[in-house]
Amino acid sequence: MELLKNLFEGYPNLWGGGVAHSVLILSLVIAFGIMLGKIKISGISLGVTWILFVGIVFGHFNLNLNEHLLHFLKEFGLILFVYSIGLQVGPGFFSAFKKGGLPSANISSSVKRSLYESFQGELR
Repeated sequence: MELLKNLFEGYPNLWGGGVAHSVLILSLVIAFGIMLGKIKISGISLGVTWILFVGIVFGHFNLNLNEHLLHFLKEFGLILFVYSIGLQVGPGFFSAFKKGGLPSANISSSVKRSLYESFQGELR
């Protein structure tokens, strides 16, 4: 029992709740969430939403993660999100710009010009 307690709370002599401890906690949260997500009740399953619920339960028991690892994961997740959106939208962007680029540029410049003229004295 002491071994399990040290695994979850961090063993000061071994890893002290560092990155290895954080990766263990994240792996357990994901594994338990996926296992619970496979359970269907009356044909309904919450799927990967269980990962969120398991993470909330682990957080309730004060199983915190390394703050440097959290920062890295947040930044890496944002980078992956922007990259995937770029892959999905990128090819259509240039074709749309080719078809309607000049009218869009004219509209935006006229809106900019009218806003500048209406607020010219107030922006200084």
